[in-house]
Amino acid sequence: MKRDFYIKVNLEFCKRCGICSWICPVNAITTDEFGVPITEDSKCIGCRQCENHCPDFAIDIIEKERTESLG
Repeated sequence: MKRDFYIKVNLEFCKRCGICSWICPVNAITTDEFGVPITEDSKCIGCRQCENHCPDFAIDIIEKERTESLG
C-alpha cells in the first residue's frame, strides 16, 4: 500500500537556498527562477531528506491520513 505525504514549506523561514530541490531523490521539490520551492505531493515518498537537510527548518513532511473504503 502506497503511503501519501504532504510537503509543507514555511516560506517565512525559507531562505531559498535550493538544498531541498537538490537533495530530493524523486524531484518532489523543485524551485522557480527566484528559488521559491515548488512542491508536488504526489511524488513525495516520505524519505524526509529535504526536512532533515533544510538549514532553516522550513520543511515538514506530513503523512496524510488514508480513508479506505471497504467495498
